[in-house]
Amino acid sequence: MRILSRLLGYTRAHWPILVSILVVMTTEASLRLAPAWLTKTIVDDVAVHGTFGQLAWLAIGLFLVTGVARALNSLQNYLTEWMGQNVVHDLRNDLYRHLQGQSMSFFDSHQTGQLMSRVTSDVSQVQAFVASGTVRILDAIVGITLYVVVLMALDVQLALIALTAAPLIFFCQMRVRRVTRIYRELQRMMGQLTGILQENVSAIKLVKAYAREQYETDRFLSQYWQIRTKRLHATRLMGAWSQAQEISTALAGVLVLFFGAQRVMEGTLTVGGMVAFQTYVGMLWGPVRMFGYINQSMQQAMASGERVFEIIDWPLDVAEKPDALALPRMRGALAFERVTFSYGHDRPLLANVTLDVAPGTSLAIVGPSGSGKTTLVNLIPRFYDVTTGRVTVDGVDVRDAKLQSLRSQIGMVLQETFLFNMTIKENIRYGREDATDAEVEAAAQAANAHGFIMELPEGYETLTGEKGVRLSGGQRQRLAIARALLVDPRILILDEATSSVDTRTDFLIQRALERLMHGRTTVVVAHRLSTILRADQIVYLEAGRVLARGRHAELLETCAPYRWLYETQFQVQEREGERAEPNEAEARESVPVA
Repeated sequence: MRILSRLLGYTRAHWPILVSILVVMTTEASLRLAPAWLTKTIVDDVAVHGTFGQLAWLAIGLFLVTGVARALNSLQNYLTEWMGQNVVHDLRNDLYRHLQGQSMSFFDSHQTGQLMSRVTSDVSQVQAFVASGTVRILDAIVGITLYVVVLMALDVQLALIALTAAPLIFFCQMRVRRVTRIYRELQRMMGQLTGILQENVSAIKLVKAYAREQYETDRFLSQYWQIRTKRLHATRLMGAWSQAQEISTALAGVLVLFFGAQRVMEGTLTVGGMVAFQTYVGMLWGPVRMFGYINQSMQQAMASGERVFEIIDWPLDVAEKPDALALPRMRGALAFERVTFSYGHDRPLLANVTLDVAPGTSLAIVGPSGSGKTTLVNLIPRFYDVTTGRVTVDGVDVRDAKLQSLRSQIGMVLQETFLFNMTIKENIRYGREDATDAEVEAAAQAANAHGFIMELPEGYETLTGEKGVRLSGGQRQRLAIARALLVDPRILILDEATSSVDTRTDFLIQRALERLMHGRTTVVVAHRLSTILRADQIVYLEAGRVLARGRHAELLETCAPYRWLYETQFQVQEREGERAEPNEAEARESVPVA
């Protein structure tokens, strides 16, 4: 009932439509009573003592009443769909907005396919109930009330006989509620199926590389077969209780026919009255049986509603304070003060990290895989909140700042380059929609991307494909750098921004970045020697702790792990970089355009 109450709560904002539906519904239900009553009049009065003119007028009236009732029914269906679409629009917006507001830890702990299933399949199940179920409930209540009143007016005893089936029908419909847990399990399994599909499509190249097509097909079909089996079980249960309900109504109909015929034989009930009574009884069981279908729809909606509201009710662990500050144009002073971070109750990934970066300077973070480099930079735009300590920008704790004012002044090139299935121009402009074509082109030239873009058949209007599949890794990286540079951030975060490019491309990008990083606070997760040599300070992380900090020459002398990293990795890059130095024409291309 709590889930049902919350779902119906979304209709309150659209009460004018709901009132209109109720008025149309009541009028249409009242008109549905007329045909049987007119038929009674024709059989009992006109057919025996009436004239042809009376018969003609009653026939015309019967046709008109039926036509108006059908027209009102069509209007009711339209208004119902209108309200249903509005309600589901509000629900999906709440769900999607809440998803967008979640921190990265939420997405780390939830499978993508499950989230997709809740936004699509589960909301659609709710829509099916809200769009028609709620109105059908009102329609059934109005119809049952009118039919019972008319039956009582025609013959109280026969009406009570007809209603003997009501307790049996109510019992059958209560038993249907047991199916709720099956529908809840079905929706969970559908989420898993969506997850398998999403994972398979995303990794299709890996699947084909290892010839695992049959394995993935079997995995998908196995999950689908389990869903099929459980859905058939739910259908059997629903069918059994639905048929029991039909038998109950049939029994009531036989009893009414038996005792009604006796009343006609005794002369206490007219033939027309008997026909009208039997018609109203048949009409009564329509909305009563409808409660069974409504119940089934409601059980599915309740199971889906639980999954939807589970997401909506999930607390925002990176929530904006009510009195959060709107940051002015930042200078870019950055500090980590005794920062410790862990996911839940896991081992801390960062432990007692203290760092400061002066405005306009650069910090390179190096260390072995799993040392916490990416985690550290993710705390700056507040993708996660620190467990203890604080991260400050210009002396302001990032938890006290409005997220938009903070993140709009931070440019990021992430470790995993992502491009939307849009044009190159739209991808570069993603962080700043009002940028002009000239500014987009300037950012592309600064990232050394303009040259290869102009070689494409459609230039800046070229579609990149899903995740930028039509471009090489180095081209995607350069577009990501151009996207970050276009927003003119005060703090620039490069998370292994050139790790996917060859040495020659890296050389050209680094030459462009030398000017672009000037006057901007830059934090680089670096695997390239060229980046490290240019940094104002270098921090060596290991197991989430700052092991050493200083310039390159200092760390070679004082930090044995850094020296080992240099000797095993960076020296190789240095030799490759010397061989890959570009010619003069390539070098000119890398110079930013003012």
